Amino acid sequence: MVRNIFISVARIFCIAAAILAMATGCATSGRAVIAKEIHGSVRTGWNEVYRVDRFRVGWYDSAKNLETPERLAKSGFDSVMPYSSNCTIQEVLAFLAASHQAGIAVHLEIPRARVTDPTGVSLEEYIRATSGSQAVLGWYLFDEPELKYEARPKLLKAAYFRVKTLDPARKVAIVFVLPNLSGAYRDSMDSLWIDYYPVTRRSREFASLRCGRYADRMKAYGRWADRYQLPLTLVLQGFGESKDGKPQFWHRLPTPAETLYMFWASLLARPVEIMYWTLYRCHEDWFQKALSPVIGKFRKMFPDTVEYWPSEGFALSGGRADFVLLGNGQGQLWLLLLNREGKERNLVIEAPYPYVFRNGTAAGSDKTRCATGPYGVLLLEISKIR
Repeated sequence: MVRNIFISVARIFCIAAAILAMATGCATSGRAVIAKEIHGSVRTGWNEVYRVDRFRVGWYDSAKNLETPERLAKSGFDSVMPYSSNCTIQEVLAFLAASHQAGIAVHLEIPRARVTDPTGVSLEEYIRATSGSQAVLGWYLFDEPELKYEARPKLLKAAYFRVKTLDPARKVAIVFVLPNLSGAYRDSMDSLWIDYYPVTRRSREFASLRCGRYADRMKAYGRWADRYQLPLTLVLQGFGESKDGKPQFWHRLPTPAETLYMFWASLLARPVEIMYWTLYRCHEDWFQKALSPVIGKFRKMFPDTVEYWPSEGFALSGGRADFVLLGNGQGQLWLLLLNREGKERNLVIEAPYPYVFRNGTAAGSDKTRCATGPYGVLLLEISKIR
Protein backbone atom coordinates (compact mmCIF):
# COMPACT_ATOMS: atom_id res chain seq x y z
CA MET A 1 0.00 0.00 0.00
CA VAL A 2 1.21 3.51 -0.69
CA ARG A 3 1.91 4.90 2.73
CA ASN A 4 2.14 8.56 1.74
CA ILE A 5 1.13 10.47 -1.38
CA PHE A 6 4.79 11.36 -1.93
CA ILE A 7 6.20 7.90 -1.21
CA SER A 8 6.11 4.76 -3.35
CA VAL A 9 6.37 1.78 -1.09
CA ALA A 10 8.46 -1.18 -2.22
CA ARG A 11 6.88 -4.58 -1.74
CA ILE A 12 8.35 -7.19 0.56
CA PHE A 13 8.69 -10.66 -0.97
CA CYS A 14 8.23 -13.42 1.60
CA ILE A 15 9.74 -16.90 1.24
CA ALA A 16 7.01 -19.12 -0.25
CA ALA A 17 6.15 -22.50 1.18
CA ALA A 18 5.07 -25.26 -1.15
CA ILE A 19 1.51 -25.96 -0.05
CA LEU A 20 -0.96 -28.06 -2.02
CA ALA A 21 -4.39 -27.19 -0.62
CA MET A 22 -7.50 -26.14 -2.45
CA ALA A 23 -9.81 -23.75 -0.65
CA THR A 24 -12.93 -25.28 -2.13
CA GLY A 25 -12.10 -28.62 -0.60
CA CYS A 26 -10.59 -27.61 2.73
CA ALA A 27 -11.78 -29.32 5.89
CA THR A 28 -14.07 -27.40 8.19
CA SER A 29 -13.29 -26.75 11.84
CA GLY A 30 -15.18 -25.59 14.90
CA ARG A 31 -14.16 -22.04 14.05
CA ALA A 32 -15.29 -22.10 10.42
CA VAL A 33 -16.15 -18.80 8.75
CA ILE A 34 -19.75 -18.29 7.67
CA ALA A 35 -19.82 -18.27 3.88
CA LYS A 36 -20.73 -15.08 2.04
CA GLU A 37 -21.47 -13.05 5.16
CA ILE A 38 -23.01 -9.68 4.40
CA HIS A 39 -20.63 -7.34 6.20
CA GLY A 40 -22.25 -4.34 7.90
CA SER A 41 -25.89 -3.40 8.27
CA VAL A 42 -27.48 -0.44 6.52
CA ARG A 43 -25.87 2.72 7.88
CA THR A 44 -28.41 4.81 9.80
CA GLY A 45 -28.46 8.48 10.80
CA TRP A 46 -26.73 9.78 13.92
CA ASN A 47 -30.07 10.08 15.71
CA GLU A 48 -30.75 6.35 15.31
CA VAL A 49 -29.14 3.19 16.63
CA TYR A 50 -26.68 1.74 14.11
CA ARG A 51 -26.07 -1.94 14.82
CA VAL A 52 -23.07 -3.88 13.49
CA ASP A 53 -23.81 -7.53 14.21
CA ARG A 54 -20.27 -8.77 13.53
CA PHE A 55 -17.68 -6.13 14.28
CA ARG A 56 -14.27 -7.25 13.06
CA VAL A 57 -10.69 -6.28 13.85
CA GLY A 58 -7.93 -7.41 11.51
CA TRP A 59 -4.65 -6.85 9.72
CA TYR A 60 -3.13 -6.44 6.30
CA ASP A 61 -0.45 -8.99 5.48
CA SER A 62 0.91 -11.10 2.60
CA ALA A 63 -0.81 -14.19 1.21
CA LYS A 64 2.61 -15.87 1.33
CA ASN A 65 2.51 -15.90 5.15
CA LEU A 66 0.53 -19.06 5.83
CA GLU A 67 1.08 -18.82 9.59
CA THR A 68 -0.78 -15.49 9.81
CA PRO A 69 -4.41 -16.72 10.11
CA GLU A 70 -3.68 -18.93 13.11
CA ARG A 71 -1.57 -16.21 14.70
CA LEU A 72 -4.37 -13.67 14.34
CA ALA A 73 -7.00 -16.07 15.67
CA LYS A 74 -4.95 -16.69 18.81
CA SER A 75 -4.53 -12.93 19.38
CA GLY A 76 -8.22 -11.95 19.21
CA PHE A 77 -8.34 -10.78 15.58
CA ASP A 78 -10.78 -12.17 13.05
CA SER A 79 -10.08 -10.68 9.61
CA VAL A 80 -7.20 -10.20 7.20
CA MET A 81 -6.46 -8.49 3.88
CA PRO A 82 -3.60 -10.44 2.27
CA TYR A 83 -1.69 -8.83 -0.56
CA SER A 84 -1.73 -11.29 -3.44
CA SER A 85 -0.47 -9.48 -6.54
CA ASN A 86 2.88 -11.28 -6.30
CA CYS A 87 1.35 -14.66 -5.46
CA THR A 88 0.29 -17.59 -7.57
CA ILE A 89 -3.27 -18.86 -7.49
CA GLN A 90 -2.01 -21.91 -5.58
CA GLU A 91 -0.48 -19.69 -2.90
CA VAL A 92 -3.69 -17.67 -2.59
CA LEU A 93 -5.77 -20.84 -2.27
CA ALA A 94 -3.40 -22.15 0.37
CA PHE A 95 -3.81 -18.92 2.36
CA LEU A 96 -7.60 -19.15 2.04
CA ALA A 97 -7.50 -22.75 3.28
CA ALA A 98 -5.41 -21.72 6.29
CA SER A 99 -7.79 -18.82 7.01
CA HIS A 100 -10.84 -21.05 6.81
CA GLN A 101 -9.22 -23.51 9.20
CA ALA A 102 -8.42 -20.73 11.68
CA GLY A 103 -11.82 -19.01 11.38
CA ILE A 104 -10.35 -15.82 9.91
CA ALA A 105 -12.41 -13.91 7.35
CA VAL A 106 -10.53 -12.73 4.27
CA HIS A 107 -10.94 -9.52 2.29
CA LEU A 108 -9.31 -10.94 -0.80
CA GLU A 109 -7.25 -8.59 -2.91
CA ILE A 110 -7.72 -8.91 -6.64
CA PRO A 111 -4.24 -8.50 -8.15
CA ARG A 112 -3.98 -5.05 -9.65
CA ALA A 113 -2.85 -6.24 -13.07
CA ARG A 114 -6.03 -8.31 -13.29
CA VAL A 115 -8.18 -5.33 -12.27
CA THR A 116 -6.61 -3.07 -14.88
CA ASP A 117 -6.70 -5.71 -17.63
CA PRO A 118 -9.10 -4.09 -20.15
CA THR A 119 -10.32 -7.45 -21.42
CA GLY A 120 -11.43 -8.58 -17.97
CA VAL A 121 -10.45 -12.16 -18.76
CA SER A 122 -7.74 -12.53 -16.10
CA LEU A 123 -9.97 -10.86 -13.47
CA GLU A 124 -12.80 -13.30 -14.16
CA GLU A 125 -10.39 -16.23 -14.00
CA TYR A 126 -9.23 -15.09 -10.56
CA ILE A 127 -12.76 -14.69 -9.20
CA ARG A 128 -13.79 -18.11 -10.48
CA ALA A 129 -10.68 -19.73 -9.00
CA THR A 130 -11.05 -18.26 -5.50
CA SER A 131 -14.72 -17.48 -4.91
CA GLY A 132 -15.49 -21.03 -3.83
CA SER A 133 -13.62 -20.53 -0.55
CA GLN A 134 -15.84 -19.97 2.46
CA ALA A 135 -13.09 -17.82 3.98
CA VAL A 136 -13.65 -15.01 1.45
CA LEU A 137 -15.69 -12.28 3.13
CA GLY A 138 -15.39 -9.73 0.33
CA TRP A 139 -13.26 -8.45 -2.53
CA TYR A 140 -10.56 -5.78 -2.22
CA LEU A 141 -10.67 -4.09 -5.60
CA PHE A 142 -7.91 -1.49 -5.41
CA ASP A 143 -5.49 0.30 -3.14
CA GLU A 144 -5.67 4.11 -3.05
CA PRO A 145 -6.77 4.51 -6.71
CA GLU A 146 -7.02 8.29 -6.38
CA LEU A 147 -3.20 8.35 -6.42
CA LYS A 148 -2.70 6.04 -9.40
CA TYR A 149 -3.17 6.94 -13.06
CA GLU A 150 -3.86 3.37 -14.15
CA ALA A 151 -6.82 3.10 -11.74
CA ARG A 152 -9.18 5.30 -13.73
CA PRO A 153 -12.78 5.44 -12.44
CA LYS A 154 -14.28 3.96 -15.63
CA LEU A 155 -11.85 1.06 -15.54
CA LEU A 156 -12.59 0.25 -11.88
CA LYS A 157 -16.32 0.55 -12.53
CA ALA A 158 -16.04 -2.04 -15.31
CA ALA A 159 -14.01 -4.32 -13.02
CA TYR A 160 -16.57 -3.89 -10.24
CA PHE A 161 -19.43 -5.01 -12.48
CA ARG A 162 -17.45 -8.04 -13.65
CA VAL A 163 -16.91 -9.07 -10.01
CA LYS A 164 -20.55 -8.51 -9.06
CA THR A 165 -21.78 -10.46 -12.08
CA LEU A 166 -19.79 -13.49 -10.96
CA ASP A 167 -20.32 -13.01 -7.21
CA PRO A 168 -23.26 -10.71 -6.42
CA ALA A 169 -23.44 -11.54 -2.69
CA ARG A 170 -20.03 -10.41 -1.49
CA LYS A 171 -19.11 -6.76 -1.01
CA VAL A 172 -16.42 -5.00 -3.03
CA ALA A 173 -14.15 -2.57 -1.16
CA ILE A 174 -11.76 0.21 -2.18
CA VAL A 175 -9.40 1.96 0.24
CA PHE A 176 -8.62 5.69 0.02
CA VAL A 177 -6.11 7.94 1.70
CA LEU A 178 -7.87 11.05 0.35
CA PRO A 179 -11.61 10.43 0.74
CA ASN A 180 -12.40 13.82 -0.77
CA LEU A 181 -11.27 12.28 -4.09
CA SER A 182 -13.35 9.12 -3.68
CA GLY A 183 -16.55 10.41 -5.28
CA ALA A 184 -15.56 9.32 -8.78
CA TYR A 185 -15.36 5.73 -7.52
CA ARG A 186 -18.71 5.63 -5.70
CA ASP A 187 -20.23 3.26 -8.27
CA SER A 188 -17.27 0.87 -7.97
CA MET A 189 -17.63 -0.16 -4.32
CA ASP A 190 -20.03 -1.54 -1.73
CA SER A 191 -17.73 -0.77 1.20
CA LEU A 192 -15.67 2.35 1.91
CA TRP A 193 -12.22 1.92 3.42
CA ILE A 194 -10.04 4.85 4.58
CA ASP A 195 -6.46 4.66 5.84
CA TYR A 196 -4.71 7.16 8.08
CA TYR A 197 -1.17 6.93 9.55
CA PRO A 198 -0.44 10.18 11.41
CA VAL A 199 2.36 9.22 13.84
CA THR A 200 5.55 10.45 12.20
CA ARG A 201 9.21 9.99 12.99
CA ARG A 202 10.54 12.15 15.84
CA SER A 203 7.07 13.49 16.63
CA ARG A 204 6.27 13.99 20.29
CA GLU A 205 3.73 11.76 21.99
CA PHE A 206 0.18 12.93 21.25
CA ALA A 207 1.31 15.35 18.52
CA SER A 208 -1.11 13.74 16.04
CA LEU A 209 -3.95 13.93 18.60
CA ARG A 210 -3.43 17.56 19.63
CA CYS A 211 -6.56 19.68 20.11
CA GLY A 212 -8.78 16.80 19.07
CA ARG A 213 -7.47 16.70 15.49
CA TYR A 214 -7.47 12.88 15.35
CA ALA A 215 -11.02 12.68 16.70
CA ASP A 216 -12.18 15.32 14.24
CA ARG A 217 -10.58 13.37 11.38
CA MET A 218 -12.47 10.23 12.44
CA LYS A 219 -15.77 12.08 12.58
CA ALA A 220 -15.10 13.48 9.11
CA TYR A 221 -14.50 9.96 7.80
CA GLY A 222 -17.82 8.94 9.30
CA ARG A 223 -19.52 11.73 7.38
CA TRP A 224 -18.12 10.38 4.12
CA ALA A 225 -19.63 6.96 4.88
CA ASP A 226 -22.92 8.66 5.79
CA ARG A 227 -22.88 10.53 2.50
CA TYR A 228 -22.34 7.35 0.51
CA GLN A 229 -24.52 5.20 2.79
CA LEU A 230 -21.80 2.56 2.84
CA PRO A 231 -20.26 0.48 5.64
CA LEU A 232 -16.93 1.94 6.74
CA THR A 233 -13.66 0.16 7.48
CA LEU A 234 -10.85 2.21 9.02
CA VAL A 235 -7.22 1.23 8.44
CA LEU A 236 -5.06 2.32 11.38
CA GLN A 237 -1.31 2.60 11.84
CA GLY A 238 0.42 -0.61 12.85
CA PHE A 239 3.90 0.14 11.51
CA GLY A 240 6.82 2.35 12.49
CA GLU A 241 10.16 1.14 13.77
CA SER A 242 11.52 -1.98 12.10
CA LYS A 243 13.07 -4.89 13.96
CA ASP A 244 16.42 -3.09 14.02
CA GLY A 245 14.84 0.05 15.46
CA LYS A 246 14.90 2.14 12.30
CA PRO A 247 11.82 4.13 11.24
CA GLN A 248 9.82 2.90 8.26
CA PHE A 249 8.59 5.46 5.73
CA TRP A 250 9.44 8.34 8.11
CA HIS A 251 7.06 7.01 10.77
CA ARG A 252 7.41 5.67 14.29
CA LEU A 253 5.16 3.25 16.11
CA PRO A 254 2.42 4.78 18.27
CA THR A 255 3.09 4.70 22.00
CA PRO A 256 0.77 2.53 24.12
CA ALA A 257 -1.25 5.62 25.11
CA GLU A 258 -1.54 6.74 21.49
CA THR A 259 -2.49 3.20 20.44
CA LEU A 260 -5.27 3.11 23.03
CA TYR A 261 -6.64 6.50 22.04
CA MET A 262 -6.46 5.89 18.28
CA PHE A 263 -8.33 2.60 18.50
CA TRP A 264 -11.20 3.90 20.60
CA ALA A 265 -11.38 7.27 18.82
CA SER A 266 -11.90 5.43 15.54
CA LEU A 267 -15.33 4.43 16.84
CA LEU A 268 -16.39 8.07 16.48
CA ALA A 269 -16.68 7.29 12.75
CA ARG A 270 -19.05 4.36 13.42
CA PRO A 271 -17.03 1.79 11.43
CA VAL A 272 -17.99 -1.84 10.94
CA GLU A 273 -14.36 -2.92 11.15
CA ILE A 274 -10.88 -1.77 12.09
CA MET A 275 -7.84 -3.01 10.16
CA TYR A 276 -4.15 -2.41 10.87
CA TRP A 277 -1.40 -1.86 8.28
CA THR A 278 0.55 -4.03 8.19
CA LEU A 279 1.56 -7.22 9.94
CA TYR A 280 4.75 -7.98 8.03
CA ARG A 281 6.03 -4.52 9.02
CA CYS A 282 4.77 -4.61 12.59
CA HIS A 283 7.18 -4.86 15.51
CA GLU A 284 6.31 -7.91 17.62
CA ASP A 285 6.97 -6.10 20.90
CA TRP A 286 4.44 -3.39 19.94
CA PHE A 287 1.96 -6.03 18.79
CA GLN A 288 2.10 -7.81 22.13
CA LYS A 289 2.55 -4.95 24.61
CA ALA A 290 0.75 -1.97 23.05
CA LEU A 291 -2.02 -3.32 20.80
CA SER A 292 -2.98 -6.72 22.23
CA PRO A 293 -4.17 -5.32 25.61
CA VAL A 294 -6.41 -2.84 23.78
CA ILE A 295 -7.96 -5.53 21.59
CA GLY A 296 -8.34 -7.88 24.55
CA LYS A 297 -10.32 -5.31 26.55
CA PHE A 298 -12.46 -4.43 23.56
CA ARG A 299 -13.31 -8.08 22.87
CA LYS A 300 -14.34 -8.69 26.49
CA MET A 301 -16.80 -5.82 26.31
CA PHE A 302 -17.90 -6.31 22.69
CA PRO A 303 -17.46 -9.99 21.77
CA ASP A 304 -19.47 -9.71 18.54
CA THR A 305 -21.89 -6.82 18.18
CA VAL A 306 -21.27 -3.09 18.39
CA GLU A 307 -24.22 -0.70 18.57
CA TYR A 308 -23.76 3.03 18.04
CA TRP A 309 -26.43 4.89 20.04
CA PRO A 310 -27.31 8.59 19.80
CA SER A 311 -25.27 10.50 22.39
CA GLU A 312 -26.89 13.91 22.26
CA GLY A 313 -27.76 15.48 25.60
CA PHE A 314 -24.73 14.37 27.62
CA ALA A 315 -23.29 17.47 29.33
CA LEU A 316 -19.66 17.92 30.34
CA SER A 317 -17.89 20.40 32.58
CA GLY A 318 -14.26 20.65 33.63
CA GLY A 319 -12.74 20.03 30.20
CA ARG A 320 -13.39 19.13 26.57
CA ALA A 321 -14.13 15.64 25.28
CA ASP A 322 -15.76 13.62 22.50
CA PHE A 323 -18.57 11.18 23.24
CA VAL A 324 -20.03 8.09 21.65
CA LEU A 325 -22.58 5.82 23.30
CA LEU A 326 -21.87 2.14 22.63
CA GLY A 327 -23.90 -1.02 23.14
CA ASN A 328 -22.78 -4.64 22.89
CA GLY A 329 -26.08 -6.09 21.71
CA GLN A 330 -26.61 -7.80 25.05
CA GLY A 331 -28.24 -4.90 26.86
CA GLN A 332 -25.04 -3.30 28.17
CA LEU A 333 -24.23 0.33 27.34
CA TRP A 334 -21.09 2.41 27.83
CA LEU A 335 -20.41 6.08 27.29
CA LEU A 336 -17.03 6.28 25.57
CA LEU A 337 -15.34 9.54 26.55
CA LEU A 338 -12.17 10.77 24.79
CA ASN A 339 -10.29 13.67 26.35
CA ARG A 340 -9.50 16.28 23.67
CA GLU A 341 -6.78 17.91 25.77
CA GLY A 342 -3.18 17.10 26.58
CA LYS A 343 -3.81 17.78 30.26
CA GLU A 344 -5.18 15.89 33.23
CA ARG A 345 -8.78 16.82 33.84
CA ASN A 346 -11.38 16.26 36.56
CA LEU A 347 -14.64 16.00 34.71
CA VAL A 348 -18.28 16.13 35.68
CA ILE A 349 -20.63 14.38 33.25
CA GLU A 350 -24.40 14.63 33.36
CA ALA A 351 -26.58 12.11 31.55
CA PRO A 352 -29.89 13.05 29.91
CA TYR A 353 -33.10 11.20 30.69
CA PRO A 354 -33.59 8.22 30.46
CA TYR A 355 -29.94 7.33 31.18
CA VAL A 356 -28.12 6.97 34.50
CA PHE A 357 -24.53 6.12 35.35
CA ARG A 358 -24.19 2.85 37.23
CA ASN A 359 -21.67 4.20 39.77
CA GLY A 360 -21.71 0.90 41.64
CA THR A 361 -25.25 1.45 42.91
CA ALA A 362 -28.46 -0.27 41.91
CA ALA A 363 -30.33 2.98 41.30
CA GLY A 364 -27.53 4.79 39.51
CA SER A 365 -27.13 8.54 39.14
CA ASP A 366 -27.60 11.04 36.34
CA LYS A 367 -24.26 12.65 37.23
CA THR A 368 -20.76 11.27 37.69
CA ARG A 369 -17.29 12.63 38.41
CA CYS A 370 -14.14 11.16 36.93
CA ALA A 371 -10.49 11.99 36.29
CA THR A 372 -8.69 11.48 33.00
CA GLY A 373 -5.12 11.89 31.86
CA PRO A 374 -3.89 13.64 28.70
CA TYR A 375 -5.95 12.32 25.77
CA GLY A 376 -7.35 9.75 28.14
CA VAL A 377 -10.01 7.18 27.32
CA LEU A 378 -12.90 6.40 29.68
CA LEU A 379 -15.67 3.84 29.32
CA LEU A 380 -18.49 4.65 31.74
CA GLU A 381 -21.25 2.08 32.20
CA ILE A 382 -24.71 3.44 31.50
CA SER A 383 -28.18 2.11 32.24
CA LYS A 384 -31.39 3.07 30.53
CA ILE A 385 -34.39 3.62 32.79
CA ARG A 386 -37.30 1.67 31.37
